[in-house]
Parts: sequence; C-alpha cells; structure tokens
Amino acid sequence: MNWLGNIIQRHVSDNDTVVDLGCGIMQATTDILEQMSENQNTKYRIKKKLFKSSNLKCKLILGCDLWEDYLKVANRYWPVIKLGMNELNKLVDNSFDIVLCLDVLEHLELQEALYAIEHMKRIARRKVIIYTPSKYITNEEHVDNAWGLGENPYQIHKCFLEPETLTNLGFDISFPEPDKNTLGIFNKSSTT
Repeated sequence: MNWLGNIIQRHVSDNDTVVDLGCGIMQATTDILEQMSENQNTKYRIKKKLFKSSNLKCKLILGCDLWEDYLKVANRYWPVIKLGMNELNKLVDNSFDIVLCLDVLEHLELQEALYAIEHMKRIARRKVIIYTPSKYITNEEHVDNAWGLGENPYQIHKCFLEPETLTNLGFDISFPEPDKNTLGIFNKSSTT
C-alpha cells in the first residue's frame, strides 16, 4: 500500500467489506506499483510479482471502474466489475461497510460528483472515504498514458469539490501529507 492506503487502513477493520468506486488499478490499497528512480525523477511501474500481504486488510474489496484496462490490473488482487459513477443506483442500500472513492470525483462534472456522493452515503453501512484535490488542477499530462495503460478518456479533470462543500455534506475534512489534498470521512453512524 502507499501512504494513502495506510491512512485508509486506520478506518477499515479486518472484517469490513469495502467497495472501491473508480478503483483504477487500486494503487493506494495494494502493492501494485513499484517505485523506480530515473535521472532524479521518481517514476512508477506496475509490478509483475504481487504481495497480497501488502494489501488493505479487510474482509473483501470489490473494485468498480469503467476503464477495462484498469480492471484487468486490479483484478489481480480483488474481484472487479465494470460500473460507472452514474450507475451507483444499481448498488443496494447499506451493502458495504466502507465506500472508497479515491482521486475520482474530480473526473466528473460537479452535479455528477454530488449525485455520486449521495449514493455513496446510501451504499455505506459505516463510512464513506473520499480523497480529491484540495484545489483545481488540470491533468492533461496524465490522460494520454496513465499507468502505461494507454489513453483513458475518463482521466481528465472536470470539476473541483471545495472542502467546504464536503463539510456541508457531513464529511470530516483533513489535508494529509505529503500532497495535502482533501480527505473526507463520512461516519454514517454519527448521522443516523
């Protein structure tokens, strides 16, 4: 796991079921990436050998994404399904203990992101964990060949969720190191 996965692990128990919406290659919650140094630039590549002991510790993760190339990689760890953020109405109320949505909402139009958040809150039994940029940034350089898996039209940033918006939706907000982006935790038990 990377540093974000370590933060998430504090909120996930061994017995929790987790759905990872917009899971990508699951780089935060698995050991899928290895760091390489090349001329003082830090780069990553997808590992050939996998170590499940380095995964998020939970009962089960279901990965959901639209991009099939990402799902092929993520499926090396956990079950995955092809599901878009506009299809969350297909998931049953209270069907997972934890709902993850890491570096995803900024790839949606604002109204789509707000729609997705309401469904995440409905789907979660215990918590929703969101991670998104703390300011609007473009990302054109990552669209052409993200993770070395080819051009992905879903990679472009389309919106910015102000931290205040997430607070107004019931999320506790923090800005963890190293990138100080927005981590939002919605505790369902404190709102029911």
